[in-house]
Amino acid sequence: MVVSGSYDTTAKIWSIQTGQCLRTLQGHFSQIYAIAFDGKRIATGSLDTSVRIWSPYDGTCQAILQGHTSLVGQLQMRNSTLVTGGSDGSVRVWSLDTYSPIHRLAAHDNSVTSLQFDDLRVVSGGSDGRVKIWDLTTGSLVRELSQPAEAVWRVAFESERCVVMASRTGRTIMEVWDFTPPPEEDEHLGIRSGSAATGGFMPAGCHIAEDPAMPEFDEDRMDGLECKENEEMMDPYDQDDEDDMKENQPIM
Repeated sequence: MVVSGSYDTTAKIWSIQTGQCLRTLQGHFSQIYAIAFDGKRIATGSLDTSVRIWSPYDGTCQAILQGHTSLVGQLQMRNSTLVTGGSDGSVRVWSLDTYSPIHRLAAHDNSVTSLQFDDLRVVSGGSDGRVKIWDLTTGSLVRELSQPAEAVWRVAFESERCVVMASRTGRTIMEVWDFTPPPEEDEHLGIRSGSAATGGFMPAGCHIAEDPAMPEFDEDRMDGLECKENEEMMDPYDQDDEDDMKENQPIM
C-alpha cells in the first residue's frame, strides 16, 4: 500500500499492484501538508493545526493530536514514537501507545522545515536558519550545529553523519557533520568540533560543499563537491498558507 495526502483535506490509501484507491480518509478541516506511514499506522499533519492517526486496515481515525498552533508540516514515526514539527516553530514528541505528548520543544523562531530522529536524538532545522540537536529522552537541547544560516531546507542523518542543506549569502550549500565525539569527550551525543577556517566557523569533522567561486571558505577544507546555486528556493510555509489557515480554522 501507499498513502497520499492532498490539499482537498483527504488522504487516500492506494494499492501498489492495481493502482486503485482502497480507502479515503476524511476528517481534517484544511489542507494536508505532511504524511507518514509505517505499515501499521498513518499519521497526517494539516493546516488545521492537528495531527490525525489512522488505521490503514479499516480507515478509522484512532486519535487526534492537538497542541500545535499552526500548520503541521513535518512528521516522522519510529516504533511507538511520533515527532511532529509545525510552522509555529515547535517540535513535539508523542507516544503512539497512549496518544499523549511527551515533550514540547520550543525549537525555532519560525517554521520547522525539516526533522529526523532516532533512538537517541532529534535533529531539527528551521526557516530561522538554525539546526538543533535535542535529547529524545529528556527533551533538552544538546547543541546547535554550525552558525545560523538564512534558512535551512533539509536535515538528514544516518549513523554518525548528518547532512544539512541551507541557504547562505544567497547560495545553497551542504554541510556534512560528524556526530562521533573525539576521544576526550564522554557525552553520548557529543559533536566533533573545535577549529575555525578562514571566513567563518568550520568545526573539525564538518565539510562544506558549495560553489568553489565563493571566497568565504578555504578550498582546502572542501570535500570536492560542487553545489549549484538555486535562487528559486522558497520558504515552504508562506504567508498565503497562514492566511488560508485563518480562513479555514474550525469554529470551536
